Amino acid sequence: MTVDDRERESARLIREGLKLGQANLWSQAEAHFWQAAQLTPNASLTWLAAAIACWNQRRFSEAADACDWALRQAVPIRATPQSQEGVARFEARDWAGVERAFSLLLKSPPVETPTYLFLCIAMVRQGRIDEAGRHLMAAWRQELTDSEPTG
Repeated sequence: MTVDDRERESARLIREGLKLGQANLWSQAEAHFWQAAQLTPNASLTWLAAAIACWNQRRFSEAADACDWALRQAVPIRATPQSQEGVARFEARDWAGVERAFSLLLKSPPVETPTYLFLCIAMVRQGRIDEAGRHLMAAWRQELTDSEPTG
């Protein structure tokens, strides 16, 4: 399968998965999203779609894991003093420290997708599910906006 074939198949799987999600068939949607992630592991929307499918099945820890995969595979992290501190806190599993560091970036637009993803993971790990969900959806909206063609 060529790169173009993988990208087309991944896009098809995402589209079908989104339709399944709209029908509240999140388990089936999730399977589509994971298949898409295998085909295009550097495409952030596949990981975020999988995270949202897990989220809608109330599997919050697995949703956070998918966000982690998005950060490691597909979403570049811009180096700033706050982001570097946040990543160090993340690696140390200091979830309150991750929250402190990345919350500062929310106050300094433009806010980038990794900020939302790190905050989502930190909130899940601290049991703050509603806040985590808001950050996950903000990451999704940001990635959708960033993936739209310009011009």
